[in-house]
Amino acid sequence: MLETTLNFIVKYKAVLLFYLVIIVWLIFKRKNLEIQNKFIVLYKMKFGLKLIEKVSTKFREWVILFGYIGIGAGFIGMLLIAYVLIKNIYDLLFVPSAVSGVSLVLPGVNIPGIGILPFWHWLLAILVIAVVHEFSHGIVARAHNIEVKSTGMVFMGPIIGAFVEPDEKKMVKNEDYKQYSVLAAGPFSNVLLALLALVLMLFVFSPLQENMTTANGFTFDAYYNNSYPIAQAGIAPGTIINGINGKAVTDFESFASEISGVKPGEEITLNTMNGTATFALTTNPDGSGKGFLGISQIHNSFDVKEAYLSGIGKVAYSIVDWLVEFMRWIFLLSLGIGLFNLLPLPIVDGGRMMQVFLWKLKGKEKGDKWYGKISLFFLLVLILSLIFPYIMKWFGV
Repeated sequence: MLETTLNFIVKYKAVLLFYLVIIVWLIFKRKNLEIQNKFIVLYKMKFGLKLIEKVSTKFREWVILFGYIGIGAGFIGMLLIAYVLIKNIYDLLFVPSAVSGVSLVLPGVNIPGIGILPFWHWLLAILVIAVVHEFSHGIVARAHNIEVKSTGMVFMGPIIGAFVEPDEKKMVKNEDYKQYSVLAAGPFSNVLLALLALVLMLFVFSPLQENMTTANGFTFDAYYNNSYPIAQAGIAPGTIINGINGKAVTDFESFASEISGVKPGEEITLNTMNGTATFALTTNPDGSGKGFLGISQIHNSFDVKEAYLSGIGKVAYSIVDWLVEFMRWIFLLSLGIGLFNLLPLPIVDGGRMMQVFLWKLKGKEKGDKWYGKISLFFLLVLILSLIFPYIMKWFGV
């Protein structure tokens, strides 16, 4: 037990130290904290208010247009994330071997299908995403002459974020479309940030990295589960695969093309950096009837060219490699956070948008009743999506 605890502390030392600093800081600042709904902790500041005012004044027409476009994108995103969440629950309940598409994203934790989020990538990404999200709210609010009272940091258990506080009394007196534009600005800006990160990764940093490396195959970080063929053949996660049936492959895309015609029960021979292995494929659990290896968290492998193994070349490669990975996490986190914020839940922007919509449609009293039912439904769906894998694991399913 002691050894397990020590291994945990060593493995997550940066995360534990970070949260320890946060706890000490919160204790030190406890007189300046505001508690909402018994578990949301706010620390209010005036940081960035002058910048918000300057941007909203100088680019007022463009900011207002941005907010209006965000309304349409916001409601489309709300429908999309609601559909994804409901479908996820349906698949978990009725589709064999389905995995949850919902997970808490914390540093050092293995996120199914994505990998382990490094601590510094998480911290810097969350900082960038939160600032973009909240400042977008504030800038659009000021463009509509809605006062912004404060900025600050918000803490909900291990989840850390930022906030901008418009004057709520003045905001609710504005036309509904102005309220929508302010509320949708944050999630919309996160989606745009995700797209920007994707473009930079695909068309700037990844091509730079490719010029510094030579492809040598692909690898994987985990088994789908231990009962599938590749696990039974003893090919360990991390093994570089560079050929199939005697034909060399330099990346997973070319490998997938070669294996696409292999049916369940047919044998293949994999060439790896450690030798060869022959085994039969099994049936894909997605019901497609295709052959299945049983690997997950797949990524291409490569060798760094000699010019980038030492000196300034090594520094340049390290920077480019870090930026490729950082852009990947910015894309994933910003898109996920943007869409999550569009859910019709009380604590996020989508909830407020839904509430304003129902007030307009049903009146305030009836609208609040409908809003309560809708938000409770999606809260239960979200909680079930998060805990369902643990329930199945508990019962050994």
